[in-house]
Amino acid sequence: MWKTHAPARRLRGLSSLALVATLSSMPTACGGDDSGDPSAAAGGAGGAAVLPPGDATTTAPDQATPAPPDARPSAPGADAANVTPADAAADALAPDAAAPPSGPLPPPPRTRPVSTGTLSAPAGWRWARGLIHMHSIHSHDACDGRPKDENGVGNAPCLADLRAALCNARLDYTLLTDHPETFADVSFEEALLFDEAAGDELVRDPSGAAVGNFVACAGEDAVRTLLSPGSEGDLMPVMLPQPAGDRGWYRDRTAESVSHLHETGGLVFHAHTEERTYEELEPLGLDAIEIYNLHANVNPRWRQLGEVMPDILALINARESPPHPDLSMLAVLRENPESVGVWNQFVHHRRMLGTAGSDIHQNLPPLVRPIDGERLDSYRRLTTWFANYLLVHEVTLPQIREALTAGRLVVVFHLLGEPDGFDFAGTAPDGSRIELGDERPFEAGMTLRVTPPRSVPEAQQDVKLVRVTADGAEVIAQGPMALEVPVPGPGAYRVEILQVPEHMRAELGSLGDRFVRPTPWIYTNHIYLR
Repeated sequence: MWKTHAPARRLRGLSSLALVATLSSMPTACGGDDSGDPSAAAGGAGGAAVLPPGDATTTAPDQATPAPPDARPSAPGADAANVTPADAAADALAPDAAAPPSGPLPPPPRTRPVSTGTLSAPAGWRWARGLIHMHSIHSHDACDGRPKDENGVGNAPCLADLRAALCNARLDYTLLTDHPETFADVSFEEALLFDEAAGDELVRDPSGAAVGNFVACAGEDAVRTLLSPGSEGDLMPVMLPQPAGDRGWYRDRTAESVSHLHETGGLVFHAHTEERTYEELEPLGLDAIEIYNLHANVNPRWRQLGEVMPDILALINARESPPHPDLSMLAVLRENPESVGVWNQFVHHRRMLGTAGSDIHQNLPPLVRPIDGERLDSYRRLTTWFANYLLVHEVTLPQIREALTAGRLVVVFHLLGEPDGFDFAGTAPDGSRIELGDERPFEAGMTLRVTPPRSVPEAQQDVKLVRVTADGAEVIAQGPMALEVPVPGPGAYRVEILQVPEHMRAELGSLGDRFVRPTPWIYTNHIYLR
């Protein structure tokens, strides 16, 4: 989820990012500029031990498919020089930090995400859990910077980790987004990670061309993950039915490139919205923007690093009773206000899908090792953090595409709990249902209804109904339970739910009081009443 950028924007050097990535257990990523000079960053968690170079751990055995009072606020616009994470790292990583953990025993694996087939969805629909923005052996900076050998042969252990993670997380779909220079050099069958021997099943268009791949998942209660090809340069085209006629279209952030990619049949998304303004993005003709990416929580160029640094330091110093490593995300999880602000500007004027970008690469330097022995940024660990849940009738490429274009997408940090039983819909004066993503003329007598998930009854929920108009975004109704609200007038309406994860307290060890706090859980897309 880290990115490198054009020279003017590049995050420079390991020293300034080592603490951030080391303590927050996040992956690096390459983004807007796809140069071959990825910046280094490291990841970590409480109870971690510093390892010498070369002592990397990939997936731990039997884990590939396992059954702030002292906060220091930063001034707006604070940059890396104000935050000085390298100095904080020097203080936090005391000499004894190099010693292997001696106290707590490795925690057992957390429960795998349940099959979406078991989740209650609105009548007539089912949930499809998926990732949008994912890198594989066809991105030059994935797999510790060694996605392929000098002969172009893929990194088999890294690919195996990715495939196992898709199955472990019971993902219904994944929109791959490999970087243009390497993605454009392989066939779609290769880009889709097709493995006939493993039992994969290609999806072909009427001409016989490969456009998708059902990844086989062996074992009891297995699922199949449907992969679709795409790329991430300065643009992020997804669900491509054919390669672009010019690889430059993948990376050029222009309306002309977006138009060309639309002509190929793809959808064109934009990653890392926090780095752009509405004025930059509005003329492009995009189909979706990221409203969340972990990069924004820890990038030294953004103010949130100052907000999360105290929690990061608390995480590394929790050596006697550290949180479960899979919960390390709670140290840094915050809303991306810049991205959400751009989204608000879009939806006032026109429809705009909002997504969460996973941006996983499995490429952090092996500076630390959490107490479970598994590498910090494993595909397995990070695929269980958050996903884009679609309302579909069945998991097929046409259904996924239709759900995306219709706006039936809910961002869920399923680390905190599943959206079991969640519903957000409206009712027209004639009694007809208004679905998530629908766009209708406003009528007096319309109502909006929110039914919160029932998956974690012991957790406190703060349910908010948000209205976006020319005046900005405002919360028009809020409470801990279901909401039913008369529509006050035209606007774009969405639901945001914060959760206080009391049900995780035992797994959070000595940091329970710190991390059991209001945390983003759910963002819906909008119902548009014009």
